[in-house]
Amino acid sequence: MIIDETPALQVENLRVYYWTSRGPVKAVDDVSFTIQRNERFGFIGESGCGKTTTIMAILRLIKKPGKIESGRILLNGQDIVAINKEEMRQTRWNKISLIPQGAMNSLNPIMRVRDQLADVIITHKGDIPSATLRGDINALLDMVELPAKVADMYPHELSGGMKQRVCIAMATALEPELIIADEPTSALDVVVQKAVMQTLIGVQERLGASMILIGHDMGLTAQVLDRVGVMYAGKLVEVASISELYHKPQHPYTQALIASLPSVREKKRGGGIPGLPPFLLNPPSGCRFHPRCPHAFEACKTITPELREVQPYHLAACHLYDQEPADWNKAHANTSI
Repeated sequence: MIIDETPALQVENLRVYYWTSRGPVKAVDDVSFTIQRNERFGFIGESGCGKTTTIMAILRLIKKPGKIESGRILLNGQDIVAINKEEMRQTRWNKISLIPQGAMNSLNPIMRVRDQLADVIITHKGDIPSATLRGDINALLDMVELPAKVADMYPHELSGGMKQRVCIAMATALEPELIIADEPTSALDVVVQKAVMQTLIGVQERLGASMILIGHDMGLTAQVLDRVGVMYAGKLVEVASISELYHKPQHPYTQALIASLPSVREKKRGGGIPGLPPFLLNPPSGCRFHPRCPHAFEACKTITPELREVQPYHLAACHLYDQEPADWNKAHANTSI
């Protein structure tokens, strides 16, 4: 048996700018990462750091004044930045799909669930017999743990969790190879969040698909992801396995994010990171985190650090790793998480 070792997704030097009369807002600036087959990869970071812009670029859904300035996005080895609009339209849903953040805003309020699922299937597969279509829709609803009667209901008749499951069914109707979920549980209570996330992971594993998950709930992402990338001000600053990232964070920004979480075990309240993320029309020179970083030194203000391996399979973009070990130890004094 021949095993295809081509990564599910390779993003190389991606830049996405939003052009204004004052110049470009560099929402995503030279971001590169790879996702393996069947892998669950996530993005974390403060609002406005470029997470959603990155996935919209992967889907080729950046709207004006935004533009993919440069870079390659290889989906199973094919550069989808280079294909035409019709080819990209066929790629969406078939090979790559999106589970949006707001289920109510994504579903058509005047169409029954059955018609919305049928629309996805027929648009890409063409006309199919009614009995076959009905069976496919019932199977999709069953896969996301919804009863068949939901097919004849309107979105307003469903709970938040049920609407989100319908969105999962729509996104996986054509068995895509890559599923992108943009904060799929953000509008749900914690009990429903867990149930919906379990459904999503179950569908992903059944399809053998890869997945990108964006979320602000670091506790939830820690339970479901294999690897995670930390974004700050349009840059990817750290990439590691979920265990490595939470137990041995290497970048000062990641350390600050984790330190800001409340801890029941240590009876510690959550804190915050001093300052605000920069305005990306005129981002800071050098490391973009240096104005807020407690360990910043002169090089951080002028030289942009490269994302490189600082531990086995653990990447970070930080000048602290350019220093001598004694300097590194001194800089990391009192920063244990």
